[in-house]
Amino acid sequence: MSNKKNNFTNQVSLFSLLEPETPPQPGSMDISMRLRHAVSNAIKKSGKDRIDICAEIYKLSGKEVPKSTLDGWSAESRDLSNDGIDFNGNKRWGMSVDVLAAFCCVTGDWEVLFIIVEACNYKALKGKDVVRARIGLLKEEITKKNQELKGLEKALVEAE
Repeated sequence: MSNKKNNFTNQVSLFSLLEPETPPQPGSMDISMRLRHAVSNAIKKSGKDRIDICAEIYKLSGKEVPKSTLDGWSAESRDLSNDGIDFNGNKRWGMSVDVLAAFCCVTGDWEVLFIIVEACNYKALKGKDVVRARIGLLKEEITKKNQELKGLEKALVEAE
Protein backbone atom coordinates (compact mmCIF):
# COMPACT_ATOMS: atom_id res chain seq x y z
CA MET A 1 0.00 0.00 0.00
CA SER A 2 1.16 3.49 -0.70
CA ASN A 3 1.65 6.04 2.00
CA LYS A 4 -0.38 8.98 0.76
CA LYS A 5 -0.92 12.02 2.89
CA ASN A 6 -3.77 14.35 2.19
CA ASN A 7 -2.59 17.87 1.61
CA PHE A 8 -4.96 20.44 3.06
CA THR A 9 -2.84 23.53 2.45
CA ASN A 10 -5.70 25.28 0.67
CA GLN A 11 -8.11 24.70 3.54
CA VAL A 12 -9.40 27.92 5.07
CA SER A 13 -9.35 28.26 8.84
CA LEU A 14 -12.73 28.97 10.37
CA PHE A 15 -11.20 31.65 12.56
CA SER A 16 -9.62 33.43 9.59
CA LEU A 17 -13.17 34.21 8.48
CA LEU A 18 -13.68 36.19 11.67
CA GLU A 19 -10.69 38.45 11.14
CA PRO A 20 -11.59 41.98 10.02
CA GLU A 21 -11.41 42.56 6.28
CA THR A 22 -10.18 46.12 6.75
CA PRO A 23 -8.65 47.88 9.73
CA PRO A 24 -10.99 50.07 11.78
CA GLN A 25 -11.44 53.59 10.47
CA PRO A 26 -10.92 56.64 12.68
CA GLY A 27 -14.05 57.27 14.73
CA SER A 28 -15.62 53.93 13.80
CA MET A 29 -15.52 52.74 17.39
CA ASP A 30 -17.59 55.61 18.74
CA ILE A 31 -20.55 53.49 19.70
CA SER A 32 -21.97 55.67 22.46
CA MET A 33 -25.28 56.44 20.74
CA ARG A 34 -25.80 52.80 19.75
CA LEU A 35 -25.12 51.77 23.33
CA ARG A 36 -27.58 54.36 24.68
CA HIS A 37 -30.30 53.11 22.34
CA ALA A 38 -29.55 49.49 23.29
CA VAL A 39 -29.69 50.30 27.02
CA SER A 40 -32.94 52.21 26.57
CA ASN A 41 -34.50 49.39 24.52
CA ALA A 42 -33.34 46.77 27.02
CA ILE A 43 -34.99 48.69 29.86
CA LYS A 44 -38.23 49.07 27.90
CA LYS A 45 -38.33 45.43 26.76
CA SER A 46 -37.66 44.13 30.26
CA GLY A 47 -40.99 45.49 31.51
CA LYS A 48 -39.35 46.28 34.85
CA ASP A 49 -39.24 49.57 36.72
CA ARG A 50 -35.86 51.26 36.60
CA ILE A 51 -35.51 51.16 40.38
CA ASP A 52 -36.12 47.39 40.30
CA ILE A 53 -33.44 46.99 37.63
CA CYS A 54 -31.02 48.92 39.87
CA ALA A 55 -31.87 46.70 42.85
CA GLU A 56 -31.36 43.51 40.84
CA ILE A 57 -28.04 44.78 39.44
CA TYR A 58 -26.92 45.35 43.03
CA LYS A 59 -27.99 41.83 44.02
CA LEU A 60 -26.02 40.29 41.14
CA SER A 61 -22.92 42.48 41.10
CA GLY A 62 -22.65 44.01 44.54
CA LYS A 63 -22.30 47.41 42.83
CA GLU A 64 -24.85 50.07 43.70
CA VAL A 65 -26.37 51.76 40.67
CA PRO A 66 -28.64 54.72 41.46
CA LYS A 67 -31.68 55.27 39.24
CA SER A 68 -30.16 58.57 38.09
CA THR A 69 -27.11 56.69 36.81
CA LEU A 70 -29.30 54.20 34.96
CA ASP A 71 -31.17 57.15 33.45
CA GLY A 72 -27.85 58.68 32.37
CA TRP A 73 -26.81 55.50 30.57
CA SER A 74 -29.79 55.75 28.26
CA ALA A 75 -30.27 59.52 27.89
CA GLU A 76 -29.32 60.78 24.42
CA SER A 77 -28.84 64.27 25.83
CA ARG A 78 -25.85 63.07 27.87
CA ASP A 79 -23.74 63.01 24.71
CA LEU A 80 -24.40 66.70 24.21
CA SER A 81 -23.77 67.86 27.77
CA ASN A 82 -20.43 68.64 29.40
CA ASP A 83 -21.30 67.45 32.91
CA GLY A 84 -19.78 64.00 32.34
CA ILE A 85 -16.35 65.21 31.22
CA ASP A 86 -13.32 64.52 33.40
CA PHE A 87 -10.10 66.54 33.79
CA ASN A 88 -8.62 65.00 30.63
CA GLY A 89 -11.60 65.95 28.49
CA ASN A 90 -12.93 62.39 28.30
CA LYS A 91 -16.62 61.66 28.68
CA ARG A 92 -17.41 59.55 31.73
CA TRP A 93 -21.10 58.77 31.37
CA GLY A 94 -20.97 55.14 30.40
CA MET A 95 -21.89 51.89 32.01
CA SER A 96 -19.12 50.29 34.01
CA VAL A 97 -18.06 46.86 32.83
CA ASP A 98 -18.45 45.78 36.45
CA VAL A 99 -22.23 45.92 36.03
CA LEU A 100 -22.57 45.23 32.32
CA ALA A 101 -23.21 41.50 32.65
CA ALA A 102 -25.60 42.06 35.54
CA PHE A 103 -27.52 44.67 33.52
CA CYS A 104 -27.87 42.21 30.63
CA CYS A 105 -29.01 39.40 32.94
CA VAL A 106 -31.53 41.62 34.72
CA THR A 107 -33.05 42.99 31.52
CA GLY A 108 -32.76 39.73 29.59
CA ASP A 109 -31.27 41.66 26.67
CA TRP A 110 -27.68 41.17 25.44
CA GLU A 111 -27.60 43.74 22.64
CA VAL A 112 -25.16 45.97 24.57
CA LEU A 113 -22.60 43.16 24.58
CA PHE A 114 -23.22 42.42 20.88
CA ILE A 115 -22.50 46.07 20.01
CA ILE A 116 -19.23 46.03 21.93
CA VAL A 117 -18.10 42.72 20.43
CA GLU A 118 -18.98 43.79 16.88
CA ALA A 119 -17.19 47.14 17.35
CA CYS A 120 -14.05 45.07 17.99
CA ASN A 121 -14.59 43.30 14.63
CA TYR A 122 -15.69 40.02 16.18
CA LYS A 123 -18.97 38.22 15.86
CA ALA A 124 -21.36 37.44 18.64
CA LEU A 125 -23.87 34.78 17.76
CA LYS A 126 -27.59 35.40 18.17
CA GLY A 127 -30.65 33.23 17.86
CA LYS A 128 -30.47 30.46 15.28
CA ASP A 129 -26.81 31.24 14.57
CA VAL A 130 -25.94 29.70 17.94
CA VAL A 131 -27.66 26.45 16.92
CA ARG A 132 -25.99 26.52 13.50
CA ALA A 133 -22.58 26.97 15.12
CA ARG A 134 -23.22 24.06 17.47
CA ILE A 135 -24.30 21.89 14.52
CA GLY A 136 -21.08 22.80 12.71
CA LEU A 137 -18.98 21.89 15.74
CA LEU A 138 -20.75 18.56 16.10
CA LYS A 139 -20.28 17.76 12.41
CA GLU A 140 -16.59 18.61 12.71
CA GLU A 141 -16.29 16.32 15.74
CA ILE A 142 -18.06 13.49 13.88
CA THR A 143 -15.71 13.88 10.92
CA LYS A 144 -12.66 13.69 13.19
CA LYS A 145 -14.02 10.61 14.97
CA ASN A 146 -14.81 8.94 11.62
CA GLN A 147 -11.24 9.59 10.45
CA GLU A 148 -9.90 8.15 13.69
CA LEU A 149 -12.15 5.11 13.32
CA LYS A 150 -11.00 4.51 9.73
CA GLY A 151 -7.38 4.80 10.83
CA LEU A 152 -7.89 2.23 13.59
CA GLU A 153 -9.73 -0.15 11.26
CA LYS A 154 -6.94 0.20 8.69
CA ALA A 155 -4.29 -0.47 11.36
CA LEU A 156 -6.20 -3.53 12.47
CA VAL A 157 -6.44 -4.92 8.93
CA GLU A 158 -2.74 -4.30 8.30
CA ALA A 159 -1.83 -6.02 11.56
CA GLU A 160 -3.57 -9.23 10.55
